[in-house]
Amino acid sequence: MERRIKLTDIDRPDEPLEVEIERLAETTLRVLVPNTVIRFELRRASEAAPFEGSLGGRSFTFDPEPPPAKPKTRRK
Repeated sequence: MERRIKLTDIDRPDEPLEVEIERLAETTLRVLVPNTVIRFELRRASEAAPFEGSLGGRSFTFDPEPPPAKPKTRRK
């Protein structure tokens, strides 16, 4: 996963917020807003759910991309 990611604003999906990942756990994502002292957390209910959180009246989501599928090998 990239160190810098874009969070989707639920109300304004065309205005993402670019942040840096500070810490990533199974159900918690802590991020830093570049060039500020602001940090906040996004949480998810399960590993399959997207992360959700809010900052200053804006609500954000982040759905990490699944790891790339391993190529299938043919057995002879």
